[in-house]
Amino acid sequence: MTTCRVCGGKIAAPAYETPAPALTSIMTLLDIPTRVYVCDGCGHAQCDEIPDIETFYDTGYRISLNSEGHDQIFAVKSDGTILYRTDHQAQIACRLLDLPQGNKLLDYGAAKADTLRKIIAARPDIEPHVFDVSTDYAPAWSGWIAPHAQATYEVPPAWDGRFDAVMSHFVIEHVADPVSFIREIHKLLKPHGTLLLSMPDVSANPGDMTVADHVNHFSEASLRRALAAGGFEVSVLDTTSFPGAFFVVAVRSETPVKEEQDAALVRQAVDRGLEICDFWRASAGGLEKQAATFRGRKAAIYGAGFYGSWIFSRIASDIELTAFLDQNPGLQNTEHFGHPVIAPVDIADDAEALFIGLNPLKARAAIGSMPYLQRPGLELIWLEA
Repeated sequence: MTTCRVCGGKIAAPAYETPAPALTSIMTLLDIPTRVYVCDGCGHAQCDEIPDIETFYDTGYRISLNSEGHDQIFAVKSDGTILYRTDHQAQIACRLLDLPQGNKLLDYGAAKADTLRKIIAARPDIEPHVFDVSTDYAPAWSGWIAPHAQATYEVPPAWDGRFDAVMSHFVIEHVADPVSFIREIHKLLKPHGTLLLSMPDVSANPGDMTVADHVNHFSEASLRRALAAGGFEVSVLDTTSFPGAFFVVAVRSETPVKEEQDAALVRQAVDRGLEICDFWRASAGGLEKQAATFRGRKAAIYGAGFYGSWIFSRIASDIELTAFLDQNPGLQNTEHFGHPVIAPVDIADDAEALFIGLNPLKARAAIGSMPYLQRPGLELIWLEA
């Protein structure tokens, strides 16, 4: 029995459970099982809180600190041009926030604040502030964020009511009490100030359901419920600008907000959550069978991100892994779990199997655009139920 982090309802049993190891969003393995619970009351899905979560985010969660220019790929265009994640986030944020001249903007859970830096490059009139629960990122803020506009671990009381807008990109999925998180942001905003939140949309990116440190998996129904409980009225809920993610704009209300739950929306979220849990249960079983087929034979994994890492966590002891393949030039010529990361075109000639570690909703289209992976003697193994 556990309690829903959004509506407080009781959830009797996990909808999905698999033994250790669990995989984090920074591609590290934890010696804990993965359990997913789906709430019938509000359509929220959640995982168990990881051990010693404060230390994990303080000293262990070093996101994009591999190098000064490290970033994640958002998309690869048809001409091969790479669009990076923080560039795209900055473009979306500028459009959705549409801030007047001279506004004060806080990046809450900023990490390196690359998205904020790119916003300021386009809008130097905006006054930037940053907050994070780690000091690891402070060197990345130096020189362009004023010292008085930086905070770590705790937000200064003087910041209450200071900001015209607060943005928080891909943070709320990590926090153990998302409603309190939203309420903390509420008190930092001026009356009728604006909040921009982004987070994974598990319905469009089902891999998110098994990320160990993503303890919340929001649906539209549970997101609206959490924002109302935190004192916000939703003005924009965008699911198209960043496929696989929610970008939501909400306005601080000066009176309590009552969110009327849409029963059909909740039911849709519950059904989709259970469907994703069933998918991962079946996929894990299918991977075990395929790995047994190729036991001791040379294979590669496409994708050094979450999906590829999850595959590795399940089959590493069975196959002779030659490499991870990845299109991100920032990952190529590095190692991942002790194995080289190479460009897809450089796959070894003697590899007999390629395990596809991509979002299963997009994988076949992506691999279909690479004829050099369609060669005889190379079996493509997909994540599928």
